[in-house]
Amino acid sequence: MTEKALKTKLKVFMALVTLIFVILISRIGYLQLVQAQEFKTLSEQNRIRLVPIPAKRGEILDRSGRVILAKDRPVYSVSISYLGIKDQDLDKIAARLSSILAIDEKDIKSAVNEKDVRRFEPIKIAKDVPLDVVTKIEENRKELPGVEIAVEPVREYVYRDFMPHILGYMREITPQQLEEHKDDGYSMGDRFGQAGLEKIYEKYLRGEDGDKQVEVDKSQHPVRELDIRQPTPGNNLILNIDHDIQKVAEESLDRTMATLQAGKYPMAKAGAVVLLDVNSGKVLAMASKPGFDPNIFNGKITPEQSEALFGGKETNPFPAFNNRAMMGYAPGSTFKMVVGTAVLESKKATIKDTYYDSGSVYLYGRSYKCWRPSGHGRVDLLRAIQVSCNVYFYQMGLRAGVDNLAKYAREFGLGQKTGIDLPNESAGRVPDPEWKKDLNEENLKKKYDKIYLGIKDKYGELINKAEDEKEKKKLERQRDYELKQQEAWYDIEYRWQVEWQPFETIIMSIGQGYNYYTPLQMANYVAIIANGGIRYKPYLVDRVIDYKGNEVEKFKPEIADRVDISPETLAALRKGMSMVTDPGGTAYGIYSGFPVKVSGKTGTAQTGTDQYGNERPTHGWFVGFAPYDKPEVAVAAIIEYGGHGGSTAGIVARDVLAAYFDIDKSRVGTGGVSDE
Repeated sequence: MTEKALKTKLKVFMALVTLIFVILISRIGYLQLVQAQEFKTLSEQNRIRLVPIPAKRGEILDRSGRVILAKDRPVYSVSISYLGIKDQDLDKIAARLSSILAIDEKDIKSAVNEKDVRRFEPIKIAKDVPLDVVTKIEENRKELPGVEIAVEPVREYVYRDFMPHILGYMREITPQQLEEHKDDGYSMGDRFGQAGLEKIYEKYLRGEDGDKQVEVDKSQHPVRELDIRQPTPGNNLILNIDHDIQKVAEESLDRTMATLQAGKYPMAKAGAVVLLDVNSGKVLAMASKPGFDPNIFNGKITPEQSEALFGGKETNPFPAFNNRAMMGYAPGSTFKMVVGTAVLESKKATIKDTYYDSGSVYLYGRSYKCWRPSGHGRVDLLRAIQVSCNVYFYQMGLRAGVDNLAKYAREFGLGQKTGIDLPNESAGRVPDPEWKKDLNEENLKKKYDKIYLGIKDKYGELINKAEDEKEKKKLERQRDYELKQQEAWYDIEYRWQVEWQPFETIIMSIGQGYNYYTPLQMANYVAIIANGGIRYKPYLVDRVIDYKGNEVEKFKPEIADRVDISPETLAALRKGMSMVTDPGGTAYGIYSGFPVKVSGKTGTAQTGTDQYGNERPTHGWFVGFAPYDKPEVAVAAIIEYGGHGGSTAGIVARDVLAAYFDIDKSRVGTGGVSDE
């Protein structure tokens, strides 16, 4: 190699070295001068952690403000901070935690590796961890880098399965709820009310979370606290519910159903009772059975618990999660005051008009029976309410007409939501000709359009294949004949399936058929009769107070409507209902000797047949108010498949009224028998 070539190569080499040094120095300078603040920030983020401090959720208390029904209690939780953990170390950490917490190792890895997890936030692995397990984690700290133990609140329902349908339950916020409340400061992992008052009053109860700055070492273990922002506790709810009355309501339902199940009614496994203040709409008690323990939602729901809660017709026809106080049922004879109102207000009868009940009546080609085979003799409206005479109300329902029955049912608030401060209230159903038409007309039309099209297609193919004109004419006549036959059947089905029939008015008049109303609606309906025509909006929460005891909000009675029913008609209904608990009345056996004069109405609602065609037991109803002369409260109770209301739901209502009026148990009967 010549000297000149060597010098050239050396120059090229030196240029390359110089270029490399320039690039390195430039990069170092960029990192030192331009990105210094960014890397300093990242370093601070690795060194300093912002740890959230969950706010204590507000308590829920009964009307006295002394009995705590729901509160927060502190528990230990275990989380993993992904910062500083190498992927190869995660396997070891997951395996060790799995053995300590008795959690599947795969579940731990899955939580850490979840796509939506933000790596700078701790990932919760377990909560409500026992102290001995926490101690074991602390003993193994060196093997568990990034594992954190924190104290956080968990919801506790103090009396377990006590009024769960009212209180509701807590659960981690769902993605949908997070999206709906994205501007309210929620994050994934936050608690959120999922049912009952917990859901409706979420904004009052939740509180405001705090946080603290914590310096951590390279293993993400805390070294010292740098700063802290204290959380603000949520507000407390003071209910209208009276703990003692509610307790009696729930115990009476349980006791009555147990007695029925041990006797002739093994299916009597569900029921409800509601007690309202007739002059305000305050809900003083609302019980639904079967119940459940909302505390189970703090952990993982087992298949057995899920079955008991949500069930199904095949496996569990009495799911505990259903609030039966807000579910629709056929009202049976408790509907008869609506019929009385309709016939009086439409001027189709007077209070003194009588009808003779021989035990049955023949109407529109069919015999309709009274519940008492021998009949009740000659009765007027007041006597008919007292003895619950079906034959009288068949006739009065026909006189009033379905439109008036529907009109006054709605006037009493039936078939529409009451607006109570709970989610998932059923509206029930007031049947009328328009409802029936809307329900069935379109489906019937679709059915016959398909039939007509099938006939036309069938004969269209045959006519196209016909060999001569004579055969075509014959096929066309056959087609037209079949179409006319189906049109005739359509007219027949339309009449029975779409048009309202008199027999449906008859059945409706004793609270059967398509009627469906909730116990809450029925209690409110009776309250309207009792207070002279004011329909209040029922409500559960009396006031909201903050953690210092200051009143945040006070809820006042709200008038939903004033019914368009004459005072004379309402007075007649009250008088007839007062006679129900007099000698000869269907509830006399229950209320004989009761020291407060109760006005009521028993009811027995048919439930159809089972899969084998056997008649199922009836639902038992009782509605009433007390005292008669100066009404204070209204009550409605139902026992599913319990038989007659006078010997089932009436007992529950009596126990609740006794609790409200603080009547000594020795002065309250223990039984009562009625066939209605």
